[in-house]
Amino acid sequence: MPATPEARSAALRADRDTLTVDLGGARTTPQVVDVLLQGYRTVSLRVDGAEEVRGSTHVWRWPDALAQVLSGRAEVTLRDAVTKDLLASAVVAFDGSDGALDLSDAEGRWLSVNKWGRLAPSFDGLAPSDAQLLQDRLLDRLDRVRGDLEDLGLPPFVVYGTLLGATRDGDLIPHDDDADLGYLSRHQHPLDVVRENLELERALRARGHVVSRHSGGHLQLFFGGGDEGLDHYIDVFTAFVTEGRTYLCFQVGAEGLDLGERTEIGIRGRAYPAPVEVEALLAATYGPGWRTPDPSFTFTTPHPVRSRLSTWMGEFGMQRDYWQDFYASADVDRVPPVESGFATWVAEQLPPAAGVLDVGTGTGRDARYFARTGRPVLALDYSSAAIERGRAAADREGWAADFRVVNLADLHQVAEVAGQMDPAVDWHLYARFLVHAIDDLARANLWTLAAAVARRGGECWLEFRTDRDEREKHVFGDHFRRYLDPQQVVLEAKEHELKVLSLVEGRGLAPYGEEDPWVARLRLGAV
Repeated sequence: MPATPEARSAALRADRDTLTVDLGGARTTPQVVDVLLQGYRTVSLRVDGAEEVRGSTHVWRWPDALAQVLSGRAEVTLRDAVTKDLLASAVVAFDGSDGALDLSDAEGRWLSVNKWGRLAPSFDGLAPSDAQLLQDRLLDRLDRVRGDLEDLGLPPFVVYGTLLGATRDGDLIPHDDDADLGYLSRHQHPLDVVRENLELERALRARGHVVSRHSGGHLQLFFGGGDEGLDHYIDVFTAFVTEGRTYLCFQVGAEGLDLGERTEIGIRGRAYPAPVEVEALLAATYGPGWRTPDPSFTFTTPHPVRSRLSTWMGEFGMQRDYWQDFYASADVDRVPPVESGFATWVAEQLPPAAGVLDVGTGTGRDARYFARTGRPVLALDYSSAAIERGRAAADREGWAADFRVVNLADLHQVAEVAGQMDPAVDWHLYARFLVHAIDDLARANLWTLAAAVARRGGECWLEFRTDRDEREKHVFGDHFRRYLDPQQVVLEAKEHELKVLSLVEGRGLAPYGEEDPWVARLRLGAV
């Protein structure tokens, strides 16, 4: 018999930290449970992943991304992720706020915890009719991308979640948010595989696609944008065979896996190419339990596979999700809207007509300041959310700057920036709070870009947190930062034929609220 409403309520308790549920009334103990907030699936939890078990009572800690936004009151429902049987429900007050919990984004899509542990929209975060329309648009775009790849001599096939949903249900997975294509490279040597993928990126851009690169073998195509926001995206993954092993970026490396032979598979009545060895590919991707739906699934790439693919293909997405979330959240409003003290300090020393190459523009507040003084401004960031904010602010406020999404980890993109800068402009490089926010690869490429600017007669101005700031408290909490000794930064710059024109370090240079960080201001020129 189903549990009564009173029993369901008594069986479930929650606050901002934990969810406690008595599963004693379940017909069988499920492997995975869905948690619905306000009627929308918001997170899926493995029963064997409970933090505490007392008899039939299970206690889970909310994922960090979700815990941070739980405020107000909500109807909380627990169900078996496979059978959809209702297990428990209750109305919960997460804190002292009287309002109703609302996890909708600007487009009205309910956010859920995805396979990367982030809050993101998914198909099941929409009303059924809206989800149907979105999925139809996605499949239309998938058909277009498939046609483009075929025209370019790289016939694709569906992979990852798209292949999984098609194989199990002939449909897209309800808790997914995108579509996935793969293609088999015509080459075996990883260098040639990457070169082919670079050519593919250029060709897709020439056909009007908005493309973001995640590695030498992973492209992401965005659809929508502008005032309507991002509608959806499609991933394109490279497969290749080398040394007798078949690889599929980013997850698969298997012997004897044939991705060359094709069959067809249906998604909502549409036919798509798929590898003949569908089950072998799904097992290599998701493990032997791939047939059972598991919305809590997270990818754990086998170390030998990740080691090889990261060495061959690179990993260009370090912390991208963090900055995407930050610039799309209310937290960004805590950044002062006025220009930084570093910007005014640099402006006092720049030549009157100098252009500013603002690398890591963030909220765009310093780009705005330089642009309003009449200077040419080229503002770069690898967060598309940051770039969209900057463009919108420039349009709204009536100032001019060129905003571009550029990933410093991708030397190919860095070289394009250096080669496309207007030669009539006296460019100077400006980077505030960037050096400590990027990894070693991106920092090496930053020096390459700085050296290109310096060779043209410009100077480079950088402000960054130093190693003395590592143990201090930070207003924006703990996230990736590489706290460096200024002398190490100087040494790296010199190795790229840059000369130190001035170096100042200490406190009092970049105070914010109660935080007064240890920072360095470095001015570089050509040797």
